[in-house]
Amino acid sequence: MFARIAPALVGLIILSGSIPHPAAANDPVHDVLQTAIAHIDLNAYPILPDAFGIAAEIFARGQTQGRDPNALSKVGDCNSAEWLFLHPFAAGQYDLGDYAYLQPVIEVYAASFDVRSQATHNGLTVAAARDPQWANPAHCEPGETPLTCEYRLRNPALALIMFGSNDMFALTPDQFDANLRQLIAETLDASIVPILSTFPRHLQFADRSIEFNQIVVQVALDYDIPLINLWLALEPLPYHGIAADDYHLNGPYTQAGDFTSETNLRTGYPMRNLVTLQALDRVWRAVTGEK
Repeated sequence: MFARIAPALVGLIILSGSIPHPAAANDPVHDVLQTAIAHIDLNAYPILPDAFGIAAEIFARGQTQGRDPNALSKVGDCNSAEWLFLHPFAAGQYDLGDYAYLQPVIEVYAASFDVRSQATHNGLTVAAARDPQWANPAHCEPGETPLTCEYRLRNPALALIMFGSNDMFALTPDQFDANLRQLIAETLDASIVPILSTFPRHLQFADRSIEFNQIVVQVALDYDIPLINLWLALEPLPYHGIAADDYHLNGPYTQAGDFTSETNLRTGYPMRNLVTLQALDRVWRAVTGEK
């Protein structure tokens, strides 16, 4: 069990929308942030990264420090903790169909897909990922945060990072921005390539989802790191790929790793799996020089 049960329960309550968004009115810091992100149009950024910024430099530095080139970490909340996200590709429960070119990247990272991340679980916010009280004492050392614990155990070269669904109710936009920047900085300082993702909309709080996703995009731009625009990939899907609870990803109809069915790919988890593997394939080839 985690060291702190109450906040985990709070995280689940937060997702229901029952806790009001913290006010930031008349806050100069908030005004500066709003000005900084006002130009961000979520529809203007590609689903898959087409520029990789400092990724190759960070990967190369990590290799000199002994980072495992075939390991990655998942960092995020319930939508990343769910078994349907990436695990099926480690279990052989998938059919790539027209996307057979993704088989090599699956083989490289399959072992990581099948591991429970210490920095991914229900109720987690980006602030909690950096808080030692959220670390699992069964696996983490005293004083470690979930993030530092995960990076020590996995020794990854890459990290898939997605926050926002909990954060937009637990944190002000300024707190989310500051904590996300600190988490990305810690990842870069550890010589791990962060692959940052926008998050799915909350069907009851679309405006909040947009604001916090604008922050995600701005952070990726400022740190010059690869970005997956999951938001854009999900927007055309029925219910935006979201389940009846208004915030979890939905699907699959067949299997989360089935890319042969157009109907299946119009649900949340199969679509997220597809764009994540596509993005991971691009980043992997860019940082390793794999053809």
